[in-house]
Amino acid sequence: MTNNQQTMRFLIFISIFFSPSFLWAQSDTEKEVKSTIKKVTVYQKGAEINRTASVYLSKGNTTLLFKDLPSKVNKESIQAKGNKSLTIVSVSHNYDFLSDKKNSKQKEEWRQRIQVINDSLEQITGYQQVYEEEKSLLLANKRLGGDSGVNVEDLRNAANFYRSRLMEIESKRKALKRRIDQLELEQEAIQAQLNQFNGKSGKTSSTVKVVVSTKTAGTYQLDLRYTINEARWVANYDLRIDALDAPINLAYKAKVFQNTEEDWKKVKLVLSTGNPDENNTIPQLSPYYLSFNNYITDRLAGRVGGLAVNTPFRGVVEGVVMDENGEPIPGASVVIKGTTQGVSTDIDGRYKLHVPTGNNVLEVRYIGYVSQQKVINSGTMNFALQADVEQLEEVVVVGYGVQGRTRKKEARTQAVASIAPKQLVPLGISKSYTSTEFEIKMPYTIPSDNQAYDVTMVEYQVPATYQYSAVPKLSEDAYLTALIPDWTEYQLETGVANLFFEGVYKGKSLLDMGVMEDTMKISIGKDKGVAISRELQKEYAKKSTFGGSRMALKSWEITVKNNKSTSIEIALKDQVPISTDEDIKVELIDISGAEQDEDNGTLKWKLKLKPKQKKVLRVKYEVKYPSGRNLVVQ
Repeated sequence: MTNNQQTMRFLIFISIFFSPSFLWAQSDTEKEVKSTIKKVTVYQKGAEINRTASVYLSKGNTTLLFKDLPSKVNKESIQAKGNKSLTIVSVSHNYDFLSDKKNSKQKEEWRQRIQVINDSLEQITGYQQVYEEEKSLLLANKRLGGDSGVNVEDLRNAANFYRSRLMEIESKRKALKRRIDQLELEQEAIQAQLNQFNGKSGKTSSTVKVVVSTKTAGTYQLDLRYTINEARWVANYDLRIDALDAPINLAYKAKVFQNTEEDWKKVKLVLSTGNPDENNTIPQLSPYYLSFNNYITDRLAGRVGGLAVNTPFRGVVEGVVMDENGEPIPGASVVIKGTTQGVSTDIDGRYKLHVPTGNNVLEVRYIGYVSQQKVINSGTMNFALQADVEQLEEVVVVGYGVQGRTRKKEARTQAVASIAPKQLVPLGISKSYTSTEFEIKMPYTIPSDNQAYDVTMVEYQVPATYQYSAVPKLSEDAYLTALIPDWTEYQLETGVANLFFEGVYKGKSLLDMGVMEDTMKISIGKDKGVAISRELQKEYAKKSTFGGSRMALKSWEITVKNNKSTSIEIALKDQVPISTDEDIKVELIDISGAEQDEDNGTLKWKLKLKPKQKKVLRVKYEVKYPSGRNLVVQ
């Protein structure tokens, strides 16, 4: 190496050594930062925590330490942001294992205080014993003068002495007892703190290191943001219907849970329908190879969702959902597992839906019953649900949707004008393409105990129409249904709703947004304000034989009365028998203008009843069959 080269390297070294950036790097210092939680955004799974800190920084580089953060922080989500001319150089995360050394001074102070209290208690107990012995001594020697007695003056003086001294001893003993109680309470409190501290020993916390650079000294504001999975919120509603000519009062609430290892004290709370952990990658298609005997199966286990799979089913599946007694369940949710495609059963418990390619497991859910899954292996799939004894006995049908093209036809009762939402708490609602956020303006405190904390968000006056339905042959009860058009305007999420009708609690309903369409249909339950009866008219019920044929005549009378103070609209269903044999002839005599489905014999009426109005319908039919055959006609 030549002298010129050596000289050049020396000059380069000198220039680097004295450069401002090099000097800043050499002046790097560490500083622990005290931060507070100002804002929490809770998702349906997880939460984003926003911490803020105000710190004085000297010129140059400083490593800021955010200590004692939760151990479950998602380290990939950590972000830092500064104000003014503060530059974030780097952000890193590591775990801290708590040790006694860190807070040994505090622990030692607690232990010393407990020892002092124990010494005091021991001393006071000694004083108590001294006073007790003195009292015993006085009482044992209270006899005066022996056999010769004592004069009155001496007796008076002795009595005064005993009285005064015993009262003084008793006062001292009570004061000592109060002091013992105080010391024992203090001892319990300190011991509880010490036990709580010791319980944290060995647990892990997080430390976030933020390296910042400043060109001038001063006080800077720093924000730290991170996500954590141990938090969530679920929607919860109160639906109140005061009258059939009034809107539904819908109170939109949330139950917030968190177990993040840190309490949220008086924070600004935002509830978001988004999910930060959701897979945002567009799915990619794989080649679809067609061959004989191909079928869908799980390569590893030959199962889908824990159910055995044979061959795929394509097309339309339909069936009936019943309870354990064979009674149809209206409003049960029938969903293709793994999709949002589904329907709800009609008043007869029937459903029909198209099965998409690649999905062949059907799941049925209904409040108060154990959900059931079946592999679709035919075009007819019936379900018998078992009651869930752990749920409330009083339940209401699951809400479900109605196709837009039928909504206007079905929802023809009193329409209610839209009313602006009534805010229960100061609230801001913002929508994006993928989520909705409810920003609660008032501060909330939510401890880290994984318990449900109610957060009231907004109250809507929802326009709705109401309709009654009844099947008198199966039940002489009228079931009220509420129809809410354009429900998507209210940014609702799937959740449990508490239903109240005319001030009476009617049970719970699951508002399942995954299967609803443009009109929400919610069964409110039975309404005793509508009286229904179905009776056999015995004077018309008879059997006769003519020639080689027998004839059976049946006549039923259905009575519907509106005992309410408002007009109602009610849809009724009944049926007439359908012959499956050419030797059996069914002749309809009277169906009171019902709409008849000739394929299944269903009769339908749509009635409008004014207050206190009564309507009588008749179903009368005759069945003829060969006299040598037995046939039960009901």
